[in-house]
Amino acid sequence: MTFPRNSLLGLALAGALVMSIAAYAAQAEVGSAGAARPIDPLAPPPPDLAKGASLYQQRCASCHDNPTGRIPARAVIEDNTRAFIVSVLAEGVMKPMAPDLSWSDVGSLASYLAKRQGGGVATTALESPLCTFKPAPLSLAGPHWNGWGADGDNTRFQPEPGLTAKDIPRLKVKWAFHHAGGRSGQATIVGGRVFVNSSSGSIYSLDARTGCAWWRFEADAGSRTSIVVGALPPAMAPARYAAYFADQSRHVYAIDAESGRLLWKTPVDNQSGVQMTGSLMLNGGRLYVPVSSAEEAMAANDAYECCKFRGALVAVDAVTGKVLWKTYTTAAEPKPFKKNAKGTQMYGPAGGAIWSAPTIDAKRRLVYVTTGDSYTDVPYDGADAVMALDMDTGAVRWVNQVTPGDDYIIGCYGLRSVANCPTKVGADADFGASPILRTLADGKQVILAGQKSSDVYALDPDKQGAILWHHRLSGGGPLGGVEFGPAADGQNFYVALSDIFTGPLGKPGLIAIRIADGAILWNTPASKPAVCAWKNVFCDPALSQAITAIPGIVFAGSMDGHFRAYDTVTGSVVWDVDTAITYQALGGREVSGGGLDGAGPTVAGGMVYVTSGYQGRSGGVGSVLLAYSVDGK
Repeated sequence: MTFPRNSLLGLALAGALVMSIAAYAAQAEVGSAGAARPIDPLAPPPPDLAKGASLYQQRCASCHDNPTGRIPARAVIEDNTRAFIVSVLAEGVMKPMAPDLSWSDVGSLASYLAKRQGGGVATTALESPLCTFKPAPLSLAGPHWNGWGADGDNTRFQPEPGLTAKDIPRLKVKWAFHHAGGRSGQATIVGGRVFVNSSSGSIYSLDARTGCAWWRFEADAGSRTSIVVGALPPAMAPARYAAYFADQSRHVYAIDAESGRLLWKTPVDNQSGVQMTGSLMLNGGRLYVPVSSAEEAMAANDAYECCKFRGALVAVDAVTGKVLWKTYTTAAEPKPFKKNAKGTQMYGPAGGAIWSAPTIDAKRRLVYVTTGDSYTDVPYDGADAVMALDMDTGAVRWVNQVTPGDDYIIGCYGLRSVANCPTKVGADADFGASPILRTLADGKQVILAGQKSSDVYALDPDKQGAILWHHRLSGGGPLGGVEFGPAADGQNFYVALSDIFTGPLGKPGLIAIRIADGAILWNTPASKPAVCAWKNVFCDPALSQAITAIPGIVFAGSMDGHFRAYDTVTGSVVWDVDTAITYQALGGREVSGGGLDGAGPTVAGGMVYVTSGYQGRSGGVGSVLLAYSVDGK
């Protein structure tokens, strides 16, 4: 079913449908049994082991107790964590066999089967064959894309990609890696290895050229924050490098990047409904950890006491895991201020989630973050803002709130309203993407940022974030405007617009803006939607996935599964492939790609990596990490 982009009725219906199937911020899936399946393992279903045993005998034993072909034996299944098995059933390869299982059934079956605890390393039954050759010693030198934005400025620009713009039309898939999780962090490439994580709770180290596996680490819960790798002091020997990430159990992890062995694990927050979506930033021996929330979706329940969450940035010692400081996006603590129409107590201020990776300004000793909307009527100056914090102490140096009064929770538009809705409902104009710090040829520095409202800004870091230039590029909306991330080279700011469900004001596409003066250089509208294997509203040309630039080229993926390369001078498409096709994955299974959303492509060593398939969008099972090289060689 599709809705006309230029129809107000279509817009209203689309808004109602979005509310009925899933709240985007809640990251939840609704199963055919009618029960919501929250992918956030912070609220796992209570296990009933007797029920799990009964379900196994009824539904699974006939195949897995007598396995044939590629069917894994029960012992192989048991050698996984609960989080991994939940992911396989809820969003992975077994999802088609379990469409009628309730969320409670899934939890009970996974708890009954799982024998491996989180924190361990698996070197058998991996989704990719184990590497049979000895790895070269890990080094941070050489081709790399380390962390979310490839650098501390979060530019998402690779200056030394190992291939040229002329090579792009010859890109072909070299290998495809299929894993259980339907959402993942993007590929980090360091020392000839690919590090990638997923909502299955598994963290992988793969060989960059072949895709064979070195190890799989099992976290306690799902993870989608992109991994960052850093050197360790000699005192940490034999570990020489650590891979850092966060999971949905509110913990930050350090694991040995060469062996996968757990070094330390630290809890960083205890608020209700916390989600760890933004990637960590590593700088100067410290990890800067953003904290976001699903509370604006939880508040759609009239009985929920909305709202008490405040976005936060946490600094953690990268060697010891010790929390050094935590700064909330507002200093004021939430307090009772009224009761909603159903008599439930309401609180505020609340909101200001930090959905994206922080950005480092080493020159000024500042770390920049962008924040999401406010949840209640109580004023919140840290919502919909760009903030500068002292790197050493966490003290707030300045705040530029570009959209005051954007008070919003899920369920407050279209054909539905809930009791916790703010008095005046905002537009849900979150900043969901990292700020970008860019230095121009004359030495002048600029902070670039974009909102879901489709507003984009250049801010002056020398004048407390004063606006240098600003554009409203389209209508924007809750799934519109700038979603997961723009990119910037030395001259231009490249902005992808989603604008799904935004009606006649929607203008999905890719835009280039000159950083120095804000001049719009070109605007390439999104292509017509493809014919998708999935039959829902997300078969759409929206450019929601984070984009990536190399000299002469911008890579951008669309929700309908197409992966494209655009010429940076003209905006013309020079390469276009449909990733939603069938692949022979490294483990031998035939798997299919899907929509492109969330974590974006990464480029290093002459290869381009992107994940196809995003749970809740394209209806597939799991997701596929695709590795492209020139001529597939």
